[in-house]
Amino acid sequence: MLITRLGPDDLATTRFTVSPLWETVTSRWAMQDPARHAVHLPWIRNARQIDRSADFQQYREVLDSLIRVGSWIPDFLTPPPDDGPPDFHAELTALAETPLDQMRADLAETQSRTPLQGLGRQFLEEPERYLPELVEALNAWWTLAIEPSWPQLRAVLEADIAERSRTLAEHGPARMFGELHPSLRWRDGVLEMENRCELDFASTATDAGLPMAPSVFLAGPPAFFVRPGEPLFMWYAIEVPATFWRGGPSPQLVQLMGDARARLLAVLDEPRTADEVASRLGLSMREVTADLLVLQEAGLLVSHNDSYARTELGRSLSNLS
Repeated sequence: MLITRLGPDDLATTRFTVSPLWETVTSRWAMQDPARHAVHLPWIRNARQIDRSADFQQYREVLDSLIRVGSWIPDFLTPPPDDGPPDFHAELTALAETPLDQMRADLAETQSRTPLQGLGRQFLEEPERYLPELVEALNAWWTLAIEPSWPQLRAVLEADIAERSRTLAEHGPARMFGELHPSLRWRDGVLEMENRCELDFASTATDAGLPMAPSVFLAGPPAFFVRPGEPLFMWYAIEVPATFWRGGPSPQLVQLMGDARARLLAVLDEPRTADEVASRLGLSMREVTADLLVLQEAGLLVSHNDSYARTELGRSLSNLS
């Protein structure tokens, strides 16, 4: 059982953040186990093509040696992100700068829980040899499989943070933690989690409270960064709508009206408010409002009760191929 004690000051300083490196790592889980990640199947199909391509072949083995479905991930692979805007390359730099002794300890912990195989065992014996290869592989996977969708991913993650922050402020920690996952229980300043693995851990929060991050590709109970002498960090799974990975605009539509307005028209597959459109596209309200007005004046959209929907002409253009 995982237990952490949070006082009033800890709750006041508890922060939410976003980790692009975590999404990069756990996206490999989703690709390896599509049955648990059915909502991501459109992305998984594309990701598997990337993973099996000749250009990516050199990176596959080192990633699969440490990122395995149902297995422990070495803590150094997913360092808790710092405060500030999400920055994949800053997180990757932190990973690359992990002291070798710490890396060996994390790999040994992984070996004791879910034994490493093949290159994973070699990594345990010579981490200094394989670390540069791992960093290069993660950067390649980010660039090819995650970065093209990052504005969309970041928008849904930040929307969840806004909702959790409101729940914590308006209804308190018991409701907020209870909504994250059924395995979490909040009682009298103590957060408990029933976990399936053999892990007993108790901590008292530091001035940082309990930092946590939502995750698109995590399925099931929360995951924790647990390292003696360091603050606990929690990632929790969020749900995304079934239409999350629905295809974007056709090349013909982009050529006709430009990328931004074509994407906006494509995302209005059902009526949405300007806020929802901005969140899905990762754009500012100012940009979205201006483009919505242009499309409305062109007869492609209509507005009703603060929502926008395609007209018949807008639907016809959206199906252009």
